Amino acid sequence: MAIGIGYSSRQSRDAVVQWQKKTGREGSKMHLFSKRILSVCLAAWLPAAAAWGCTLFGAQGSRVQGGGSLIVKNRDWRPEYQEMRMAQGPLYRYYGIYGGTEDRMALKGGVNEAGLAVFSASASSIPRKERLAMGAGSKGALKKLLGSCATVEEALASGTDLGGPKFLLLADASELAWVEVGDHDQVAVRRVSNGTLSHTNFYLSPEFQRLNLKKAVSARHRYRRIEELLESQQSPYILEDLIRFSQDKTEGPDNSIWRLGSRPDGPQTLASFGVWLHPGARPDVFVKIRYSPGDQGREDVYQLDGAHLFP
Repeated sequence: MAIGIGYSSRQSRDAVVQWQKKTGREGSKMHLFSKRILSVCLAAWLPAAAAWGCTLFGAQGSRVQGGGSLIVKNRDWRPEYQEMRMAQGPLYRYYGIYGGTEDRMALKGGVNEAGLAVFSASASSIPRKERLAMGAGSKGALKKLLGSCATVEEALASGTDLGGPKFLLLADASELAWVEVGDHDQVAVRRVSNGTLSHTNFYLSPEFQRLNLKKAVSARHRYRRIEELLESQQSPYILEDLIRFSQDKTEGPDNSIWRLGSRPDGPQTLASFGVWLHPGARPDVFVKIRYSPGDQGREDVYQLDGAHLFP
C-alpha cells in the first residue's frame, strides 16, 4: 500500500496523489494512495438491523492534558472468548487484545513498548461477500506493525501489506492517523496533530463513498455520537475522559458507543482498550474486558502504567 503522508494547517480536502508527493507537517491532511505501504519519502442514519463493528477514537497534543496522544478502541462483535496478551515482535514487545475461540484467537489491536498503538475495525459497510472479493486481507499486519515499528510515520512507510478493506487507527506521542483500506489497491490516510480523530465502520473519505454499500446505521450513530462527545469538552482530555465516552449508552442497545445488544448472539461491546502515549515514558493502558462470551456485565477492569506494563 504505497502511502505518502502529509499535514495541512487547515481541514483537508481529499486528494488523489502519488506516493512520491511530499507535503508539510502541521495540522491534518487526508490523501488517497495505492494499496501497499512502501518505504517512501514521506511526503441521516436510518432504522435498520445492527451491524458488526468497532468504535475508534483519540485526542492528541494540545487536546491532551500532559501532552502526547490518547487512543481508545471499543471492540464490538458477537460474544466470543477474549484475552489480553504480551507478545514479542522482531524489535518490540506489544500488549494486545485477542478474540476468537478458546483454541484460536486473532490480534485485534495493541500498543508496543516503543509507544505505537494500532487498532483495527471492520469495513462492515461493504457486504461480506463483496469485501472478501476485494482482498482476503493480511491477518498478520497488526503483528508486523506493532512488532517492528516505533512511530506512526514508520508504520505508514514500513512496507506492510494491509490486505483487503478495513480501517486502522494509529497513534504515537506525536500524532494520530486513520487509514481506510479500500479496493483497487487504494488507501486513504488522515493524520492529525493537536486535535481529535475518530472512526467506526463506514468510509469517511469522499473517494470511497461508493464503498458504503450498506446503510451502516449503527456505525453512523456511533460516529456522530463520539464526534459530539469529543467536541463537548473544551479543556484538555485525560484518559479517564475518553474512557467515560467509551461507556456511553445514550443511543440504545445496538447503536451506542457501548453496545449492550438487542440479541444475545448479536453485536455487543466486548471490550474497551484505552492508551495514553506520552513523550519520554512507556504507555499507560486502561482495559475493560469480558474474557468469556457469557460474561456481559461482569467485565474485568484494570489500569497499568507503563513502568509495570513494560518493565
